[in-house]
Amino acid sequence: MCVLHVIDHAFIHDSECSSCFLFTIPNFHVCFCNGINSSSSNHTHSNITCFENERDALLKFKQDLKDASNRLSSWVIGEDCCKWTGVVCDNFTGHVREIRLRNPYEFSNENYTELEAYMRYQLGAKINPSLLDLKHLQYLDLSKNDFEGTPIPSFIGSIATLRYLNLSMAGFGGTIPPQLGNITTMRYLDLRSNYDLLSGNLQWLSHLVLLQHLDMSGVDLSKALDWLQVTSNLPSLVELHLSTCELKNLLHGAVSIAIENLTSLVSLDLSNNQLHGSIPTSLGKLCKLKTISLSHNEFSGEVADIFVGFSQCKSNELETFRSWGNHLLGHLPYELGQLTSLADFDLHSNSFSGPIPASIGRLSSLIRLDLSHNEFNGTLPESLGHLGKLEVLYISDNSLGVSSLMFTLPVSRNYVT
Repeated sequence: MCVLHVIDHAFIHDSECSSCFLFTIPNFHVCFCNGINSSSSNHTHSNITCFENERDALLKFKQDLKDASNRLSSWVIGEDCCKWTGVVCDNFTGHVREIRLRNPYEFSNENYTELEAYMRYQLGAKINPSLLDLKHLQYLDLSKNDFEGTPIPSFIGSIATLRYLNLSMAGFGGTIPPQLGNITTMRYLDLRSNYDLLSGNLQWLSHLVLLQHLDMSGVDLSKALDWLQVTSNLPSLVELHLSTCELKNLLHGAVSIAIENLTSLVSLDLSNNQLHGSIPTSLGKLCKLKTISLSHNEFSGEVADIFVGFSQCKSNELETFRSWGNHLLGHLPYELGQLTSLADFDLHSNSFSGPIPASIGRLSSLIRLDLSHNEFNGTLPESLGHLGKLEVLYISDNSLGVSSLMFTLPVSRNYVT
């Protein structure tokens, strides 16, 4: 039996678990073990070489790629493909298990040298269907390349062994092929930040019952009226990122029940959409949530009951709550002070009113607090002086006063406005 121990963001596996397929979700690691060792171009521990048909498949794949920087110079006829850049083979069987061709440089608007390197190292052109000959492929990362608006090939949906697929920031366009829903082994799917990707509906997603990480930020889902119905029925979902997807007017009716189904959710991002109505109070029942981003929508109504709900969780997991740029109102409840893991709390540009509760001084993990551009009134609570980790505080454009008793705010970067 394979046992994985997770300790402070590291992982240790028992001797019986000799091969782990690892990917990271913020705050923990996920490891899939198959009882065999793995090797990469940098780590080889045996004389096992790749299969000729798999090497030929990779060479055909390379042939159709544009590679201006010659990143794939090690991909040569007659050489062991298990030693090629970006190729990971199983050290026991020799089968190609992973293709890791993410751009090694990060996109930067501030550093021209880095931007030039990023663009030079982008792969492009088209993806050859020879990948279908890699019958043991579990991991495919082509992120941060530039395929110049070409559609995601539908044949990728026939790579039945895939567990990890990352096509983010890779310049794909057009409609997402519903054939991706055939990859029922999928755990991780990232399609964010491409060229005008869209999906008419998300029924294809409903087949990915093992999916844990889903990021479709920037994909046009304006016609995907079933987005919440589908995502709320993915039983293993841990991260859901649907920022800037043109989601509209969908949070009403049976939404509260749908939200309650997301019991494994750790991170939720629905920011920068056009969602109307009240934020469901059932959100406060998702006790595993660490990050919530609902900013820049059209939400209205009160959220006090959501914070009360989180305060009743057995453990305080919530670290980030951002809901700025909406039409939220009402008072902040005293129970807010029980969310002691909260590090980033941003409610700016809403219509909250009443006093800031003194219990806010119990948020011992708080680093950033933005309550600016609201209608808070009364006296600024002296308990803010207890926030020893606070670095950023924005409270401008309210009707707040300071008590006659002076107190010191422990803001290390002088970001107090």
